[in-house]
Amino acid sequence: MAKKQFRTKDLQKLVSEIRSGEFGYEEKGEKPIDFARYNEAQVNELADMFDMIREIVDMAATRVRGMKRGEPGRPSVPDADIVKVLLVQSYFGVSNRVASGHLRLFRGILGIDKNFSYKTIERGYDPERTKVILDEVFKITNELGNASETECSVDGTGDPTTIKINYESRRSAQHREEAARNIETDAFPKSGTKHNFQYSVLGAGVSTKIIAGFSTTGDHSIGELSHFPSVMQQTFDNCPQMDAIHGDGLYAARTIVGIVSRYDVIPYFLPKSNATLKSYGVFLWKRMCLALMRNPQLWLREYHKRSIGETVNSMIKRREPTPIRKRLERRKDTEECLKINVHNVRQYSYLTYLAPHLVKELGG
Repeated sequence: MAKKQFRTKDLQKLVSEIRSGEFGYEEKGEKPIDFARYNEAQVNELADMFDMIREIVDMAATRVRGMKRGEPGRPSVPDADIVKVLLVQSYFGVSNRVASGHLRLFRGILGIDKNFSYKTIERGYDPERTKVILDEVFKITNELGNASETECSVDGTGDPTTIKINYESRRSAQHREEAARNIETDAFPKSGTKHNFQYSVLGAGVSTKIIAGFSTTGDHSIGELSHFPSVMQQTFDNCPQMDAIHGDGLYAARTIVGIVSRYDVIPYFLPKSNATLKSYGVFLWKRMCLALMRNPQLWLREYHKRSIGETVNSMIKRREPTPIRKRLERRKDTEECLKINVHNVRQYSYLTYLAPHLVKELGG
């Protein structure tokens, strides 16, 4: 029996039906939740968070020890102690002064020898002070949580710097405007001034919801797709078993698929309604489109895992709804990095109860 020959007009017809909702997609049932274990995870969350912050930061500091030379004069506060307080501050979503008060209360649990002022906490947001350890904390949470992850989802978002604006509403307005003009761009939504959002792109494990790659900036002139090469590289490095990447239609571009092809990973990005089968040198593009046409139900079941990226962004916003407090760009980046790390530590904590087979034991 001869194989069916697919044409560009077949692809465009199918994609148009999918995008308009006319295609009869058979939705996959929701996975059941073990509420007994979930309740146990919630009861123990606070204690687990402090224990894990202490152990993971100490582990990270041990790894990077020797990278920074001591300075003459009065001994400074250890960078690891500052990072512990910054993570606790991000977890509770409080100001520097309140975080200084938390230090007095939780110093023993965190393994910190002495108190320090809110000004020391403030200076901890300068990347030269804490970035090396925070990067190592991020790496460790992935070693523990994403070592066996095989699929990842990528998505962009924005954290407001004021309670007066909302990223999702701005994004929706942008999409409506672009649809009215029959265009689609990768630009982040603007709001009056260029400093109203901190924009980020995240790559997260589909099974673990642990963030494996991220890029952040306060500059809205940098489009979402410009972050993808860095996020893809980090995600692949932190998920060595990854064999698939999922994203919304924005990522359905040959340049993006070409980047994915370097990693021997299968992309699931829904093409646009006017897409063609021509590869233009990106052979993975045609393979992706043909896979969609050969078995739309199976392909869409995989594609819809892209929603995990949106879920992860939503998890962070619900748990840490406080707007970005910092005003210096380099400190905004650190604040966003702290939110990412807090999410990873918390998510790893929950997985030890809900899906222990997916993660490695801390200290094991």
